[in-house]
Amino acid sequence: MTPVFSIFKIKRQERILALLALAVFVFLNALLIYKYYGLFTRGGNLGFWSVFWNHFRVSGFDSYTYIILSKWEAYYVVYRHPLLAFMMYPFYLLNHWLLIRMEYNYAVFIVAVILVFSAVYSFLFMYRILHEVLKLKRFDATLLTVMFFSFAYIMLTTMVPDHFCLSMFLLTMTLYIAGTKMNNGRRMKTWQSFILFFFTAGITLSNGLKIWLAQWFANGRDFFRLRNLLMGVAVPAALLWGVSIYENAVFVKPLQERGQKILKEREKKDTVFAKKVNARNEAFKSKTGETISDKGFMKWTDVSTPRMQSLSDNIFGESLQLHDKYLLRDIHYGRPVFVKYSHWYNYVAEAVVVLLFVIGVLLGCRNRFMLLCLSWLAIDAGIHFVLGFGLNEVYIMTAHWAFVIPVAMAFVVKRLSGRWLLALRILLVCLAVFLFVYNFSLVFEYMSKPLIK
Repeated sequence: MTPVFSIFKIKRQERILALLALAVFVFLNALLIYKYYGLFTRGGNLGFWSVFWNHFRVSGFDSYTYIILSKWEAYYVVYRHPLLAFMMYPFYLLNHWLLIRMEYNYAVFIVAVILVFSAVYSFLFMYRILHEVLKLKRFDATLLTVMFFSFAYIMLTTMVPDHFCLSMFLLTMTLYIAGTKMNNGRRMKTWQSFILFFFTAGITLSNGLKIWLAQWFANGRDFFRLRNLLMGVAVPAALLWGVSIYENAVFVKPLQERGQKILKEREKKDTVFAKKVNARNEAFKSKTGETISDKGFMKWTDVSTPRMQSLSDNIFGESLQLHDKYLLRDIHYGRPVFVKYSHWYNYVAEAVVVLLFVIGVLLGCRNRFMLLCLSWLAIDAGIHFVLGFGLNEVYIMTAHWAFVIPVAMAFVVKRLSGRWLLALRILLVCLAVFLFVYNFSLVFEYMSKPLIK
């Protein structure tokens, strides 16, 4: 295997872990396919937007990927996800070829394969970060990795047709590459930064900043060399911006204009439909909070949603443990922005996670790799907590930042020994088992309920 692709080689000691992870992720994806099978696998001349958008309901996650694989259009918000529609195009061609010949929509299966691949390697990269970069023993690295994938919205990320699992795959791979370079005293190469930035930012624009930070922490002052700033920063950023402008002009604007024309024509003919649209728009505005401005990126901000309640109920609440009330409901379809847990032990589990996370940050704050992770966390905190982007459903973005939690906990594990280490391991085992059983049981309950068509 060439050095470029050697990172994807599954090592002998990782094979059992990889097989177990594969089995879990396949089962989770099978659950989601089971819920929507029949309706989502219909072929023929259908309105795929109506089929997927009107029926897919898993928290705030979108079904754009299913729609795009069924009938390709640039549905993603182009200035937030500039490459994502193009990355899905080859999979659309495959599904389109199958649709023509079999009149059966394979989008759910194709997406499941993409998600399982991304999830398995995210699992392996997380394990390698803890074992190879932070030098934890295999048991501790496995334990913290399993706990991470037991978090509610990490588990969901591995099975829903949104972009977050792809982002998690690229971000954990970047952390592993940067951490390995730091340990070996080697530089992260410009071509690596170019490729990682182009695709990571292409999926979610804000994550591109994390790639530059990773190279800066790995390379130090060499990051600011003219050649690297040109080829590793300026050129990929310019290419991505050019793609965004082209995509918006050629695909997005015509699509929006057609959609608005159809909507207005139907509203003129059907006054009842027009009232429903207006009511839904007003309900949507009531859940999004007050914005800084209605123009540009500022239209996605939120200055009115309470920050501290978001921190306790959603960021360290729903992100890690599902609420049994309003289970996996979308805030735009009946779920309140804030939901309380029904049981005291959920708050105990949350407190333990937060306490270990804070202690780990304090113990590891002088470590360069920990500082890199915290710089990434600062980006997400600035976007979601300060500016309020997506704050009303911030838990769906968990895959962009929650890997910092097991990384921080690793420094607690590294500091302890003897009976204290044994006690911590017992605590972490109990926490991981509880989170997995609790979240998995609720996911299973939701997915096993028949779909109301």
